[in-house]
Formats: sequence, structure tokens, C-alpha cells
Amino acid sequence: MAMVEIALRTILALVFAIAFISKVRSASAFGEFASSLNDIGWLPRPGRAAAARLIPLSEAAVVVLLVVPATVALGFGLGGLLLAGFTVVTGAEVANGRQVQCRCFGAGSAPIGPAQIARNVVLLAVSLAGLAIEPISHGHATGAALVLALGLAVLAAVALVRWDDLVYLVRTP
Repeated sequence: MAMVEIALRTILALVFAIAFISKVRSASAFGEFASSLNDIGWLPRPGRAAAARLIPLSEAAVVVLLVVPATVALGFGLGGLLLAGFTVVTGAEVANGRQVQCRCFGAGSAPIGPAQIARNVVLLAVSLAGLAIEPISHGHATGAALVLALGLAVLAAVALVRWDDLVYLVRTP
């Protein structure tokens, strides 16, 4: 179980770290992310400004919590709450026919659709699985098992971050 927990922690920590870095890497990147929140019509202007600051801070907090062994459960929990919120809000906007720009990982400007919501559901499942496994995960993975767990987790995280590109490849005839 230790290998599975390490893999789940790594996937979630990498995805949230990349999301955080992509939003705060420059003033223009942060501005683009913040302005993408204007697409969420029901959120008042002060709420958008607060969300623009709280989302990256929360993403960074998830990473720190997942890295520190004593706070792993909190990391999985906060990650799950964020992902549930992202999924519900964007899903509701899409269901209402609104075009919400995806600035999850910075550069993308495509509107959020079923593919991005599916990605969030996969990440939510990772978070919930980690939350379920963490209390019963004892011991440490060593050697080849650790390398395998980390390697597979990095590949999974890259696939999740580049999800839109993979969807494009599948959809293109």
C-alpha cells in the first residue's frame, strides 16, 4: 500500500504544483488566469478577485501538505475539496451553456467542456483513493518499487496535465 500512496501523492502533488506555477509564473499569466474567472457569471467581482488569489494559494497548500508526511491526509482532503469545487462550478457553467475558459495549467484558452470535467473527475478519484488508502498505508517503499511508483506517477501526472492534447489526438480523424 505504501507504493500506491506514494504514487497517488506524487500524481496529485505534481498536477497541483504545475497548476500553481502556471498561474503565478508571471504577472501576465496571473492576469490571464484572473480574467478567466470573469466567465463565471454568478461570481461577483470581489469574489472573483478573492478566488484569483485563493485558488493558487490553495493549490500550493495541497502540494506542501502532500509532501509533509504528517499532513498527507489533509493534502488529499484539500485536494479533493478543490477538485470537487472546480468540477461542480465548471460543470454547472457548461450545463448552463456558458463558455468558461480553461486556465487550469496556464497557457490553454479552450473553453471547458466534458473532457476537462472528466479530467477533474479522474483527479478527484485520485484524491479520494489517496484519502482512503492513507490511514492503512504503513511502511516505506524502497528500491525498485519506489522507482516504479514514482515513474508511473510522473507519467500519469504528465498525461493529466496534457489531457487536452491527448483528447485532441483521440478526436482528430
